[in-house]
Amino acid sequence: MAKVDKLVESATNEVEGMKDVSTSGGQVRTTISEPLILSKASSKSSDPSPIVTKVETLTPDPDSDATATALLGPKIPRGVLPPNTTIIAGVCFMESPNKFYVCSSACVDQFMSILSSSQSSTPGLVDPVVGTCCLVMDEDCWYRAEVVKLSSQTPTATLFLLDYGKTVTSPVSALRPLPSDVVSTPGLVCQVALRGVKPGGKEWAEEEIAGALLVMDVGGETQFKVEDVQVDEDGNTVVSLEDMDGNDVATLMVETGIAEEDTKMAEDLKLIPGSLEPGLQQLLVLSAVSPMELYLCSQAQFLNFSNTIVPMIEKAASHADPVLCPREGDIVLACEDQVWYRATVLQLLPTSTVRVNLVDLAITTTVSRDKLRSAIFGTVKDPVVAVSCCLDSWVGENKKMAMEKWGDKMQGLVEQYSEIQVEVIETREGLVKVKIPQLEQKLGKKEMSRAEMLKIKLKMKKEMSRAEMLK
Repeated sequence: MAKVDKLVESATNEVEGMKDVSTSGGQVRTTISEPLILSKASSKSSDPSPIVTKVETLTPDPDSDATATALLGPKIPRGVLPPNTTIIAGVCFMESPNKFYVCSSACVDQFMSILSSSQSSTPGLVDPVVGTCCLVMDEDCWYRAEVVKLSSQTPTATLFLLDYGKTVTSPVSALRPLPSDVVSTPGLVCQVALRGVKPGGKEWAEEEIAGALLVMDVGGETQFKVEDVQVDEDGNTVVSLEDMDGNDVATLMVETGIAEEDTKMAEDLKLIPGSLEPGLQQLLVLSAVSPMELYLCSQAQFLNFSNTIVPMIEKAASHADPVLCPREGDIVLACEDQVWYRATVLQLLPTSTVRVNLVDLAITTTVSRDKLRSAIFGTVKDPVVAVSCCLDSWVGENKKMAMEKWGDKMQGLVEQYSEIQVEVIETREGLVKVKIPQLEQKLGKKEMSRAEMLKIKLKMKKEMSRAEMLK
């Protein structure tokens, strides 16, 4: 901060020593011809201390009788992050972890261009209609701003800075019309909320916000991966943040006591299905349930699982809360043979045990409840490693019958963790169709005899009758 303060002080000295004053159109125009730093960084703001080549400050000329018609400004849309996008961005301004503003690193040149053009503010008065835009001065710098409120008692406007995220107030007489070349670009900052965190009390405390400002380096140079962009039921854009070292910001805030985990949001956890590139390739067999349910992955996906996902899950599990009341369908972290995995709860069993599916390996196993931990959004950001596939020649067949006939034979037909040649045909409506000649030759004809079909149907009927009796 000391360096920045010196730069600002130096710039101020230049302003006082190097300026020309002229009168035009009822306004006093002050022109600074040398480049200078306009504003300093704040721990609660994102002012990037831009450098511009010219600054003009307009103030009314008390000696002039000239009058001007107030201009109605244009409407400029605010910046919005589309759902399911991923960007690299900095955090510009923050009110709380539930309301802060990010700006894509790809917009830096646009920001500098708009800021530079805005400093040569157009002389004239502004008709401050709510929803219209103009220029407003903040920290010795002109910004594009949207009028959000007008005072009924004094001629004062409340404005939102479209390229900053800050909300300011200003006398209406101090507002200026927008230059024409900055009107067509939407606001550069986007309002977002951090997924998976909540305050310790009803509202965010000052110390919690101060901690969040530090972790997110608000107004600083730290860049984050902004991902898992979704719009919640209240219309808020909710995101996950990860720094360039791969640290999940929400997890870090929970671990350091800055925030608490938002368990309500955790109920909305969803696994991202894995995918395979089309074409002929060597794939690993993770699990073979039936000809219609094969779980495969590429070498690259398995390496990512070993090198990235497993360590991330281990770290998350070490700080996660125990799952006291698991429910079928819950996404959890489960420990098997001293290794933590992502899992879904399949069935609650007696003696405090649960049957779970280790989703990345497509393995079903039974663990005690004390081996479960709560999952958070940071643990489900990577797609599931095991990709469910169906042999192309079996598409449309009865899945349960295929399981009945081949379920106990599949392990003898294809070895787990073996590498086989697979042609990925296509993925349609979540179904990955594949051809595996090596396996299909062993399966032979898929048609069942009439006797086999009758046996399966009778067995299914008995199971249904037993289930009805239990009800």
